[in-house]
Parts: sequence; C-alpha cells; structure tokens
Amino acid sequence: SDSGIIWMTTSAPSTNWTFVASSADGAKLVAVSSGIYTSTNAGATWMQTDAPSNSWTSAASSADGSKLVAAVGRSSGEIYISTNAGAAWTQTSAPEIGWTALASSADGSTLLAAHSTYGRLPWGPLYISTNAGATWSQASVGTAAWASLACSADGIKLVAAAGEFGYPGSIYISTNSGVTWTTSSARTAWWHAVASSADGSKLVAAGDSFPAAIYSSVNSGVTWLSNSVPDGNWRSVASSADGTKLVAAVSGGGIYTWQSTPRPLLSIAPASTNFVLSWIVPSMDFALQENSDLTTTNWTDVTNTPTLNLTNLQNQGTVLLPADARFYRLKH
Repeated sequence: SDSGIIWMTTSAPSTNWTFVASSADGAKLVAVSSGIYTSTNAGATWMQTDAPSNSWTSAASSADGSKLVAAVGRSSGEIYISTNAGAAWTQTSAPEIGWTALASSADGSTLLAAHSTYGRLPWGPLYISTNAGATWSQASVGTAAWASLACSADGIKLVAAAGEFGYPGSIYISTNSGVTWTTSSARTAWWHAVASSADGSKLVAAGDSFPAAIYSSVNSGVTWLSNSVPDGNWRSVASSADGTKLVAAVSGGGIYTWQSTPRPLLSIAPASTNFVLSWIVPSMDFALQENSDLTTTNWTDVTNTPTLNLTNLQNQGTVLLPADARFYRLKH
C-alpha cells in the first residue's frame, strides 16, 4: 500500500500463480492459476470464483474492476469475460487456441489477446475485440512469439511485444485501435513484458539481458532509451497512469521500483456555460489552483472536487465561466 516500500503476504492460497491484474484504485484484484480468484479489498481477503478449473495464463481488468477478462493457455484454450467483478464468467466467441497475453481499455470495451502456439513453431496472431469480447477479429500485424500486450486507457494506442519461448522478436505499435500496425524502433530482443501510461505516450518494455533489459519510450514507441538496470531476466513490468512510477520484477531476482517527478499536463475544454479542466491521474497528489493575475502570488485552491473519469483515467473539474481573466495550475 506504499508503492512497494513494504510488502506483506496476503491471505491468497499458495499456488502456481501466473498473472494478476488490478483496478485503477488498487482495491479490486484478480489473480489466476488453475482457478480465478478475486479480492475487493486490495488483497486483504480472496475468494475463488466459479470460473472452471483450467490452465489460466493471463487476465486483465477495466479501470473500475467490474469488467474482467481471463485466458487459458493450453492448445485449445478459451477466453472468458466477467461483467460483475468476477461473480460470474462467460466464454467468449474467441477461437479456442493457446492464449499468452491480454490487455484491456479502461472501460473494458477494447480487448487485445495474443496467441503464440501456432503450428510447430510458437508463432501466433493477435485478436482484437471492440465490443467487450462479444466478437473478435484477427489483427493485421501478422504472427510472432507474442509475450505481452498493453493498451492506452481509451483503447486507441496499442503495443505488442514478441520474444517468448526463446525466439527474439520486436515491439509493434498501433495508434488507431489496431487497424494498422508498425514495427517500432526498439531492438529485436527476448521481450517478456510491456506496459503503457494511460494516454499511451509513455511505454516501458522488459526482457532478458542484452545487456540492458529495460527500455522506455516517451513518444508512443517512436524512439526507445535503454534504462540503467542490473542485468537479469526481467519478466514483468507495470506503470502508473501517468507513467512516472514503474515496478519491474526479475525471474530469480528481486522487485524493483522507479519514480520520477510527475509534470501533469493541464487541459481545458468548454462545456456549455462552464469549462472542464482535466489531467491524467498523477502518481503524486496535486491541487488545482487559480489566480486572476499572473503577476501576483495569490494562488488559491479551486474548491470544486475533481472527479475521476474511468474511461481515460483523468481527473476532471468543472469550473464556472469567470467574469474576468483566470489562470489555472496544478500544485504539488
């Protein structure tokens, strides 16, 4: 509960866990092994769902934790969805093949699934659903040894990393909900994990040592920068909504965290006779302030409490149109 400073074992049973996913606020969790377990209190207690016993390999959650998706990794695996936080599960129409990775938009409507046991080699296609798993279509990106997927909050920017089963691969990017894909400039490597900020601008990818095993991008995958991390078999990575707080895990090693100072971008848009100020949820607390004169220091907090928009993970505050000039800022 303190961004990785202190860790404690939960009451979840000891088993061969393969994946865990979280709601935006961290309160609702889903974890998979031979069964699917959920927690509604940030992991304090866990309950096994009625999902069938199987070789579950991956899971993803909507921002509010109400819509869940989970996949089976054996050769004739299925994809199941839940629309009530895991209380009940339904098999989707996705092909029954071996699934290795999943990703979900914040509202759970756009889903991305990867398959990597195609024929005699581990090449497989990507599948996309834009209606919460009701129907699926094969993506135009082609086949690869897919390892990990990530998605912006609105489901428009997608990223897929290949490099599983000992086959090095590339990182692929889509900026139009999977209609078209491009190979990013990231080097060919044994990529195991990829994560995205809420707006899809900040990406981080992890893999085996070659020699640096974590790379990041601040321009939606156009260019990548090697990070200064110890050599190791980096297997998993996750990101805060603003991309300034990261956590990564090494197989046979430790769990590492990284933090930079957030610089949230404040946006403004008209809304009838009012206007809306919005910014991606930052990994530190910021207060919205206003001032009628930039030459003074008379900044005061805006009293309207912002609300969290779960479709884009942005704080949004509605402000009455002022009679005079007004300036706004975010203050930590």
